This record gives sequence, structure tokens and C-alpha cells, in this order.
Amino acid sequence: MYCLLLDSSNKYLSVGLSKDGKAFDSIFYEAWQRQSEVMVSEIENILKRNNISKSEIEAIVVGIGPGSYTGVRIAITIAKTIAYALKIKVYKVSSLSLLRIDDAPTICVFNARSGRSYFGVYKGNEVIKEDSVEANEVLLKYISEHKDYKLSGDLANIGLTSEKFDIIKNLALGVNDKNLVSNIFMLNPTYLKDLTK
Repeated sequence: MYCLLLDSSNKYLSVGLSKDGKAFDSIFYEAWQRQSEVMVSEIENILKRNNISKSEIEAIVVGIGPGSYTGVRIAITIAKTIAYALKIKVYKVSSLSLLRIDDAPTICVFNARSGRSYFGVYKGNEVIKEDSVEANEVLLKYISEHKDYKLSGDLANIGLTSEKFDIIKNLALGVNDKNLVSNIFMLNPTYLKDLTK
């Protein structure tokens, strides 16, 4: 089964293809505030270079946030449009979960601006800490209390560096019953409520 993989929730543009749960091609680069301009053409590019027609795509895996308000909506809108046109399945995954590193406990982080970060903690498909938005001081405290966890994502704003992550590989792993969207018209982005004052 060919599957189209999409995420535009943060500064990265992620477009990939997988077959039977294994990613085999990807387009991945920083495209901050340009995802809406390039995502559709990059989907066309990746299909063309693999000689795959749209009709051969049987499912889409899409990152639903949290992340940039506009960025999150781009991949979801494109996924819904393609799925509706082709009458195929859509699977949704947390965009933070896409930063996890293999089966190691991983603190996954996106910059939420204004001294805040989105973060969640994942170990493979297990959620250790649900996605949330917190003051950077809270995140740094959590990191200091979990020194054995790996760090992944957008960490420059808190003065740390990320280990290597693979968003496309993790998107390909998103095909499972718990992620299946039963009604694509009800698929909405995840916008986390800002609990900091």
C-alpha cells in the first residue's frame, strides 16, 4: 500500500512516501511560512520522481499539530482534499510525536514563541507525557529531572541542541487503527490552549 506522508506544523516541510509502513522517499527542508506555497508542488514532484500516480495512493498520514496556527492547517487541508477526491483513508498523528527517536524516551519540542514551548514525551508509540504548551522554565525543569531522556526538535530558543530525528520515518509508522480518521470532515488541527499567564 502506497501512503502519502505530510506535515507542515512547524518550520519544516515534510512530504514523503511509504509502502507497507516503510518510508522510501522524502522531501524535507526548512520552509518557515512558505509551506502553503510549496507543499502541493512538492507532492507532485515526489510522485513524479517515483513514477507513482495519485490513483495508486491508498492512504495519507498527516501531522495535526500542535505547532504554527497556519502551518498546521496547510497539511491537514491538503490531506482532506486529496482523501476526499481519491476516497482514501487518512491517519492523524501528533506533530510532536514525529520528533521521537526510535524507541527511546524522547522529549519532543517545538518553539511556541514568547518564552514558551510545545512539548510532549514519547517512547515509540507510547505517550509518556501528553502534548502541552508550557513556559520554557517548566520545560527546562522537566528536562533536568529526566536527564536519561533524549531531546529532539526545536531547542535553540532554550539554548539546547537536538538529537537527530526522522519525521518522515515516524509519519510512515502512523498507519494503525487508533490513528484512523473515521470522518475526514471532522479532522481538525490540534491547537493547545495556552495555560501560561
